[in-house]
Amino acid sequence: KTAAYEKAVQDGAVALRPGVLRLIEAAFSDGLRLAIATTTSPVNISALLRAAIGPDWRQYFMVIEDASTAPRKKPHPQVYLQTLQRLQLPARACLAFEDSENGLHAAVAAGLATLITPNTFTAHHDFKGALRVLPSLLDVSVAHLRAWHAEAFVAPARARA
Repeated sequence: KTAAYEKAVQDGAVALRPGVLRLIEAAFSDGLRLAIATTTSPVNISALLRAAIGPDWRQYFMVIEDASTAPRKKPHPQVYLQTLQRLQLPARACLAFEDSENGLHAAVAAGLATLITPNTFTAHHDFKGALRVLPSLLDVSVAHLRAWHAEAFVAPARARA
C-alpha cells in the first residue's frame, strides 16, 4: 500500500467495503472463527476497524497477523501460514478473502480456497484459481460461505470466477 493510502486509513478516510461489517458480525454470531491475515501495518488495521466497529473490534478476531508479525509481503504465503498455525486449523477448514492477485497467490499457496472482491485498483488482475470472484460482499451470507466452502472441496481444481 502507498503512503497516501496509509495516511487516508489513519485519517479515517478509508472505510470497510460494502457488506464486510455485516458479514463479520454474522460470521462471528454464527460461531465461525475469524482471523486477519494482512501484510499492512497494525496501526492501519486498528484505525480502519476501530472506525468501523468501535474500540472493541479485536473481540471478533481470534488471530491477527500483520506486517509486524509476518514481514514477507504477499504473494509470499507467510502471513496465511502463520495465521493457520495460530488458529490450529488446516487450510481445508478455512476461506480466505482477498482483493488482489498477490493476495490470491498467497492464499492459494497456503492451501486456502479464496473469495475475491476486486477493487478499482485490482479489477484488471488475473484471479484464476479463485473459488469465487464477487463484485462485493453485500449479498453474501454465512450460508453462502458454507456452501461455497463445501463446494471448494468437491471439485477443487475448477476455478469458479
